[in-house]
Amino acid sequence: MVLNNFFDKFIFTSQLRFKDSNFFVLDIPFVIVPVDILLGFSELDDPVINKAVYYAYKTSTLKKLIPKFQAGATRPKFLDLAQAFFGASGWGISKNIQIDEVNHRAVVVVSHSPLARILQGKAMRPVDHYTRAILAAIYTAYFETNVECVESECMALRPGDCTFVLKPLNEFDFTKDETQRQLSLNS
Repeated sequence: MVLNNFFDKFIFTSQLRFKDSNFFVLDIPFVIVPVDILLGFSELDDPVINKAVYYAYKTSTLKKLIPKFQAGATRPKFLDLAQAFFGASGWGISKNIQIDEVNHRAVVVVSHSPLARILQGKAMRPVDHYTRAILAAIYTAYFETNVECVESECMALRPGDCTFVLKPLNEFDFTKDETQRQLSLNS
């Protein structure tokens, strides 16, 4: 094994390459980023900044990355590929706990979140805003309707996994503090 089971397949088929000082997998440019660099926003515990990060990453992922993963893939295959890429890229291992395709809802558990792990015992609130954004983009594409994501349980706050709830914005309870801290009612 050179990297991990997911990326090894791309290495051996020459679909993962390093060209002009940049990495590419399936012609998608990517970088290897130390988690410490990403901690800056997560440590701020500022709902305005966290929402800005969430919505910017969700939009970028949805518009720029997701179409490259969807090309020629069935919906289930797209979801499998997106989750495999997510895990192989070091974001943690995601598991679909519940998927309700009719009502556009999902509950996803992520084990081994690198941000939450580093901030365990130091955070006062859920910290996985990048992960929320990526999951919201993946499931918006999967359901073919806009969904948002709230992290309801975070490994940074207690031992265990992180739990993410995805559903249409109007189904979230905005009387709850954590919903207000993570989402904008007028997104």
